[in-house]
This record gives sequence, structure tokens and C-alpha cells, in this order.
Amino acid sequence: MATHDSSPVDLVPPAARPQVGELLDDILRSTPFRTSRQCQDLFRYIVEHSLAGSDDSLRERVIGFEVFRRASDYDTAQDPVVRVRAADVRKRLAQYYQTQKNTAGQWKIEIPTGSYKAQFHRPEGAVSQVATATDVTQHSSEAISSPLPERLVGNTRRRKRYVFWAIGAAILLAAVSAGLRLTQHTTTPTGNAFDLFWGPVLENPRPVLVCTGSNSVYVLSAKAIKKYKTAHSHGQNATTNSETVVPLEELKSLSGDDFIPVKDRFLTTGDASATAQISSLLTSRHHPYDVRFGTDLSFGDLRNSSAVLIGAFNNSWTLNMTDNLRFVYESGDSPEMHVQDRFDTSRSWWPKFLGEKDSDDYAIVSRILDSKTGSVLVIIAGLTHRGTQAAGDFTTNPELLAELIKQAPKDWGHKNLQIVLHTNVVNDIPGLPTVVASHYW
Repeated sequence: MATHDSSPVDLVPPAARPQVGELLDDILRSTPFRTSRQCQDLFRYIVEHSLAGSDDSLRERVIGFEVFRRASDYDTAQDPVVRVRAADVRKRLAQYYQTQKNTAGQWKIEIPTGSYKAQFHRPEGAVSQVATATDVTQHSSEAISSPLPERLVGNTRRRKRYVFWAIGAAILLAAVSAGLRLTQHTTTPTGNAFDLFWGPVLENPRPVLVCTGSNSVYVLSAKAIKKYKTAHSHGQNATTNSETVVPLEELKSLSGDDFIPVKDRFLTTGDASATAQISSLLTSRHHPYDVRFGTDLSFGDLRNSSAVLIGAFNNSWTLNMTDNLRFVYESGDSPEMHVQDRFDTSRSWWPKFLGEKDSDDYAIVSRILDSKTGSVLVIIAGLTHRGTQAAGDFTTNPELLAELIKQAPKDWGHKNLQIVLHTNVVNDIPGLPTVVASHYW
């Protein structure tokens, strides 16, 4: 997604609106978007309201109400549907541009992290085309409406151009001044935190290894599925090719031989979300990466490249690389699992399970500059997959990372670090993560 030949603009000229509209339709029809109606609706809403300059409509609560039919006073901290879907849209948008060839003069739409307002990048070719069309229209209208001699018409045109450029220069100067003031208050600290955290990872020119764990599950054998379908053929409907889900009460009649253990094949939604967010981040930074799944990783791989490990109890590399750190994962994937402080054994953090969809979870984010492999490691893992998703949100959100500045030592960018995060989970969606403990060394 190179943008060195383009610049973001706030308002797209009327002459270029059809081009942007065609691009929007093409993106919505593309493979990354056509599988998700919610992502399509959200992206169309953001683009259309950004084009209209309706900034008030691009607030999280308004989007939740307009796009996702939430109550007008719903709690955005407890229901982060907009943030989750926006991250998904950015991921799918990055996938779309990865499959597209760079076409001269083509517009580009992006949604910066931490914002719900689309940016429209105007390539140099598009600028000249729009300018040419504007000049032709202006000249034609002058020729028709002006009865003055050509010499006076030429002088009038030049004066109009002088006035136009003078006004444009004044507006540009005011915009730059306002932008500098805004940058001093917001962008600088946010950008510094984000760059300081990820900078060591990106220093290695080799592709970053993004390694996620996998969950071992038991599936019904083909023989058992056939037996079940034969016994329940009268209940089959038009979706006969869909995956078979056997009701819990029916499983009681099956034996152990009817189940097959499967490894290195299944991925939780939380781990998938974190993997997508990290991949999208690396794509936005134009840095190559290589996604590895399950056991498809060796110690030799980790010695040569920076790596991001995702998941805890389902990722043996995470457990092996963090067992000597201050904050560790304890008790495996069991009811006793928790985050333990090895330096202060009186401190530990335990998840709560209030129901099937409502709970809270904890996660650890570790960035190790001098890891056991000799390369930089970032580890993003929760006690459950929901905590992993929240940790993925934290590490890819510049505004959340900026909170580190408030409590971190001045030279934290050159230190190893661990952060313990807490998140509330509502309707199986993790809320905004908060820092409950940190360590730098």
C-alpha cells in the first residue's frame, strides 16, 4: 500500500467523486469484503459520511446506533462492536490492496488506526486530471459569458488565478499552523509510543514471523457422521451440505471410537483476530511478514527473524519463551489458570466466568529485545482467546499504547517490557483493555 506518490485529502473534488464511488463498489465486491455484510455496511457508511464531511456521524456511539442498531445510549466500553469491526475492515482493506496492481491515477481509500474517518489519497495523475477538467470548465464559461476583448480576458484570467492562489496559500498556511498545533498535543506522543514499541521489531529487514497457536479438538469420524445423518435423514433441510452439528444429547450414544483427535488445524476467533490485526499493522508499515500456524516453526526460524507469538496455552513457543519472565501463565488450560507475578507471589490475576458469554479475562503483552532466540520477540496472549484478542487491540492501537508514556520510564523504548492487561467480556466480545501491572528492565 505504498502512498509515496499520493497525499490524503479532506474533500474529494466533485470531478473525482465518480472515481471514488467506483473504487468503493469494487472494494465491496472484492473477496475480502463480500463475505462480511457488517464490514460492507460499516465501510460504506464511513466512506459516504467522510465524503460528505459529516464528522459528527463518524463517532463510535453514532456508528453503533446507525450501522449496528445498538441503543442510542449503549455503553461503548462494554460493547466494542464498532472498534472490533473497524479493525476487521482495516484488515480486509489491507488484503484488498495486497491483491491489486498499482494503477497510475487511481484513488486510494484508507481508515487510519484510531479514527473512523476515511482518508482519500489523491495520486499525482488524478490531481492533474482534475485540475485540467477544472481549467477547461472555467475557460469555457469565461469564453461564453465574457464579451471583453481577448487581451482584457487574458488579464482577467491572470488576476483570477493570482487571487485563487493567494487565497489557497492563506488557507494552506492556516491549515499547516493548525496541524502543527494539533500534532504537538496529540500526534507526537501517540506516534512516539507506537514507533518506540514496534521499532525494534521492524529493524530486522527479514519477514516478521507471526506465529499463532492451534487448539486440539476432537471431531466425529466419517463413519459416525454418516450413521447420524442416516438416523436423522427426515430432519434434513435445504442446507444438506453444511457442517453437521450433533446435539449434545445425541453424543451420549456414541463411543470413544467415534471421535478423532485433530491437531494443528483449528484456530480460535480471538487468536485469528489478533493475527489479522498484527498482519494489517505490518502491511501498513510496508514490512514483509510470514504467518506460521501451530507447530510450523523452529528455533532456527526464531533466531533469524523478529517474531510475534500469539496465544498462550495453545502455543508452546509462548510458554517456552516466557517461563523465566516476571509475569507468567500458570496452571495450564484449566479452571485454576491465572497470571502469576513471580517476583511478588502475593500478586496474581484470575479470570471470572459469569456465564457462557459474559466474563472477564487477563492477558500479558511482552516485548523482549534480548530473548532466548537472540532476536526480538513480541508475545500477545491471554488466558483465553478473548484476552488474546484484547491484547491484539492494545498493541495495534496507537492511542492505547500512548498510555504507556504516563507510567513508563523515559528510556522504556530501549528496554524489555511486560504488561498485564484486563478486559471485560460481553456477548463474547472483549472490551477496552486496561493496564493493571507492568515491568521494565
